[in-house]
Order: sequence, then structure tokens, then C-alpha cells
Amino acid sequence: MIFAARTPQLATVCLLLGTGMSLSACGGAAEAAGNAGAPLMSAESSTGSAAAAPSEPAVGGYEGWWNATPANGSAAGLPQETVAVNTRTNTVVDAFSRKINDAGRPTKITDVPYTVVPDPSWPAESVIIIDTGSNTMIEHFRVDLNGNPVR
Repeated sequence: MIFAARTPQLATVCLLLGTGMSLSACGGAAEAAGNAGAPLMSAESSTGSAAAAPSEPAVGGYEGWWNATPANGSAAGLPQETVAVNTRTNTVVDAFSRKINDAGRPTKITDVPYTVVPDPSWPAESVIIIDTGSNTMIEHFRVDLNGNPVR
């Protein structure tokens, strides 16, 4: 199925939904947004009203297969908790907990305790996604200085 979209964000959402995946709530405390190459930040609320005042962060984060839910609702084989680590700063910039998401609220970075131990094998100037259950890198993508994915 082919979807047409006017922006890369919509193309990504359409692609994920077309493949039987739905986006789930992600960390609202993230500094930047994207998905392994496609940023996803919400400038409007679900009601279509204007975004919150500039002093309040927009809901956003890195979206991808690791924090999506298949259309059939089964999360079997998917990570239960993940953190996104910026390898330039070695800091956690986003987090996801399936348990918290299933309870109906977005995951805050502080909800998923994780101590970053830099690894020289990590790709430079990137964001890496770590499955906290296995402490393994499951995804990575290059980012610019602001944390936006580089194409």
C-alpha cells in the first residue's frame, strides 16, 4: 500500500501504520524528536489546538519499531524498556517503558533508571537505542548537533 504525505513526519507515520504498526506514547522529556531518520514532534495537541507556551516542552521523542505496538496488540519479542543515548554527550535523551505506556501515560526519562557506560564501539555523532532488559544496542542513527536525525 502506498501513502502520499506532504511532510517526512507524515510519510513515516503512514509507513508505520501501513505495515501494521501503530505509534505509541513516547518520552515527553526528550530534547529532540525523530525515528531512525524521520523526526516526529507534535506542534499541535490531539484536539488540533495550538502548541503549549514556549516554556513548556512539546511532546516528542524518537519513534521506531522498538516503541511501536503491532496492530494485533501483541508486543511479544519487542523490548519492554528502552533508552535513547546521544553518543556525542553520552546522556539519555529519551526513554520508553511499555508498562507505563500501557497504563496510558508517556514515559519520562526518569521513569527508566539507566546509567550510561560509554562503549567505544558505539557509532559517533549518533543516537543509539538500548534495550535495558539486555543492555544491548538495538538501533542507531546519526544525528546533528541538535539531536535531529541526519539523512
